[in-house]
Amino acid sequence: MKRPLPSEYPAYYQKYIDLIASDDILKVLDAQIIQMLELISRISDEKENYRYAEGKWTPKEVIGHIIDTERIMAYRALRFARKDKTPLSGFDENSYVEHANFDKISIYDLAHSFGVARESNISLFKHFDESALNETGNANGNNVSVRAMLFMIAGHTAHHINSIKEKYLSE
Repeated sequence: MKRPLPSEYPAYYQKYIDLIASDDILKVLDAQIIQMLELISRISDEKENYRYAEGKWTPKEVIGHIIDTERIMAYRALRFARKDKTPLSGFDENSYVEHANFDKISIYDLAHSFGVARESNISLFKHFDESALNETGNANGNNVSVRAMLFMIAGHTAHHINSIKEKYLSE
């Protein structure tokens, strides 16, 4: 699969797409399941609900945010791939985290939820042909291609995996 062109996504997502070195996005998405499980296995019980600064998310909240975002972006990709041109609204990530009660979910259940969501999405994405990947839609006032959505999902996950490593596991 070819990489998306900058014209296929909002400029804000460049930082995420740049984190993905490979053009084999399905392989990247699959590999991130193992990366996430490995990462979660390194988070101690004491760090699961730890905030490194006031107002910052805990590791469990970051992982929950990754899962929520994955589900939303996959839904958008499905709608666009099916030529649905209805503009889709954005979402308030902070409100989602605030109302999700991730602190009451075990980190292992979050790991499982990530794996299940990702496996389901890979199953969907691997059947998108070139025509579907080239489809575009409007989300949060921005035009974006299906192909870009897949790279955005992987890049968003990579960004937050790196963040957890740096902010919570660097000691």
